[in-house]
Amino acid sequence: MAQSVSNDALWEKLCELDKKLEKFAITQKSLTPQKDQSEIKIDFGETKDEIIAKIKGDIRILGLSSDSHFEANSKNIQQLTEDVKKTLGTVAHIRKQQKETAESQKTDDTHFNFRFFKVRKSSLVIGILGLLVFTLTLFCMKQQNDYSLLMNEYYRQSVVVREMQTEMDSLKNNARPDTGIRKKQ
Repeated sequence: MAQSVSNDALWEKLCELDKKLEKFAITQKSLTPQKDQSEIKIDFGETKDEIIAKIKGDIRILGLSSDSHFEANSKNIQQLTEDVKKTLGTVAHIRKQQKETAESQKTDDTHFNFRFFKVRKSSLVIGILGLLVFTLTLFCMKQQNDYSLLMNEYYRQSVVVREMQTEMDSLKNNARPDTGIRKKQ
């Protein structure tokens, strides 16, 4: 039962007791000294002992409740500390592996090691692609040159054919015999 009482309820009780003590102190100050002061002191003493007993009981209950909460909190803190240590160890292990793989990739994957020099893979690929573009350009230029030579030859042949045709036509006209028949008009 002592652990089922909440801290808020205990503080409310303590506040009520504090208010009662204040009221009692005010009434004690306002009382004028009378002849029956012994009765007042006895009542005050009994009330005081009763209040002190209630306060001690409430403090004991509050202490038990706080102790149980403190123990639970300390267990939770210890568990959290262990979890954080495990997590940090795991993270450190992962980072170490990442660094090792990054270092091995840097040295092995980015360069070709030849006998006398190192060449970056990207530079080699760029060089090969450049050589391919150069070769394709030369091939296209050769094709264009061959095409222009063929066109030039075709043009010459067509000129020679025309010349021969005109010569043949002129020979036909000269070689025709005059039959003497004239056409009627």
